[in-house]
This record gives sequence, structure tokens and C-alpha cells, in this order.
Amino acid sequence: MKDWLIPTLGAILCWGGWAFLPKISAEYISDRSAIVYQGLGGAILASLIFLNLNDRLETHPQGAIIAVIAGMLNFLGVLFYIKAVSKGSVAIVSTLSALYPLVVIALASVLLQETLTLKQAIGIGLALVAIALIAT
Repeated sequence: MKDWLIPTLGAILCWGGWAFLPKISAEYISDRSAIVYQGLGGAILASLIFLNLNDRLETHPQGAIIAVIAGMLNFLGVLFYIKAVSKGSVAIVSTLSALYPLVVIALASVLLQETLTLKQAIGIGLALVAIALIAT
């Protein structure tokens, strides 16, 4: 078994739960309150991980700044996601927002000069068609 498969399945399960639960929380609290509580959940988990580092927190300035920016982008994305599911179908919003790898592909192509095969490019084109079909 590939060593990346189990963590990948864990990510799918966690993100599946994460993508579903905001629809329910939106029935009880505002999107802005929900993001604060999600941040609290993340802070609790980050604290547990920090305690498990045994004073080995790496502090490279560039890596730390990029990680903080990634965290901020993640939270903004979550805030937009919660706002979207509070107003629309969780099935449709989660499907469309799950196409975020299109942004990753574009950034990787431009900034990291990663290349795509023809088959991959066709898949990306079909994902763009899917966005148009689902969103209309």
C-alpha cells in the first residue's frame, strides 16, 4: 500500500465532515460566529500538536510567514464557504468549491513551471465545463 493513501483517506473523511457540518451550524449561528468557533477548534488542535512538538517548533521566517498566509487564506475560504452553504445547497456549494485545485494547477503552472499532460489538460477542461453545468 502506498504510504500516502491512509493520510489521503483521512483528509477526505475529515474534509467531508467539515464540508457538511457548516450547513447545520448555519441553522443556529451566523457565518461570522461559525468561523470563530471553527477557529477555536483549530486553535485547540494546533495547541495539542504544539505540545507534542517537544520544543521543536521550526521558525524559519519565510516558511512561517507563508504558513500564516496559508492559514489566513484557509479561514477566508471557510468564511466564504459557510456564507455560501447558509444561502444555498450544501451539495452544490461543496461540489463547486471542491474544484479549488484548478487554482492550484494555475499557480503551479505559472509559479513552479509544473507541466500538464494532454489528458490532464482535458480533465481540467471538463472540470470547467462541470462548473458551468452545475452553477446554472
